[in-house]
Amino acid sequence: MNDPGLSIIIVSYNASRTIARCLAALEQQTVKSGVEIIVVDSSTDDTADIISAGFPSVHLHTFAARKYPGDARNYAISQARSNLLAFIDADCLARPDWAQQILAAHQTDRAAIGGVIDNANPNHLVGWVYYFCEFAAWMPGSKPGVVEEIPGACLSFRREMFDRYGPFLGGTYCSDTAFHWRMARDGHRPWLDPTIRIAHINPTRLWALWRHEVHHGRYFASVRVEEQAFSPLRRLVYIVAAPLLPFLLFSRIAVCVCKKGRYRCRFLCLAPLVLLGKMAWSWGELQGYLRGSDKIHACWVNPL
Repeated sequence: MNDPGLSIIIVSYNASRTIARCLAALEQQTVKSGVEIIVVDSSTDDTADIISAGFPSVHLHTFAARKYPGDARNYAISQARSNLLAFIDADCLARPDWAQQILAAHQTDRAAIGGVIDNANPNHLVGWVYYFCEFAAWMPGSKPGVVEEIPGACLSFRREMFDRYGPFLGGTYCSDTAFHWRMARDGHRPWLDPTIRIAHINPTRLWALWRHEVHHGRYFASVRVEEQAFSPLRRLVYIVAAPLLPFLLFSRIAVCVCKKGRYRCRFLCLAPLVLLGKMAWSWGELQGYLRGSDKIHACWVNPL
């Protein structure tokens, strides 16, 4: 089996509104050879048809049953031919030099490498609120260096890292966060390279944003309790401290925005809505701590 050099992995679920733009951006990469694109799709819309009709070079794998990101990425890695694995989401747009910068960055021996994430729909106020809530830690303007984690939307590592710290958790979201926690136990932290850059297409409806934040917070807490083996006492501490969580999360976002020097005015104008978004997350996180490590299988609809 010949190694193409880079395997790009995309998980799609009801991504018909964004998948064509995502794949079109990957077709425009400055690296023209030695790259394969793998999409694992479990949509109930026409995402697979869009891929088949418009992007015949993509290795498409479809499933009738819903596959969460971790399950889908595990399968994609089993099909990938390269030792170097790069992940991008179906609602993200890669810059033309994205793959080239990933290949260059992995000339080092760093365990995992990720990039910065910009806002792909800057004309929507709700899109900005979502962006600040989700991606403030990886905004353009970030300096290169070690970080706690990189979202699966812009992450890359070599197969040996997956062999050591995988597979990704199945049946849940936040499986990429759990993967980073496993790496951290052995002293491995991902490296943020600002030359690797994507843009995320954000939800533009307020109800979709709140819904996403509640779901995301709930899954995060559930995965945290399971992966970090929370004792009942530790769960109780987090439950009692939950009323403080929105303000802690909001302050972290504010610090990130101020440090990076980007989008400060937008953040100041939208700060109340960002705080409400983090309140929604915190409500979900509280529910996750109350439930413990039971995996939550909520009905999820792409919120764009």
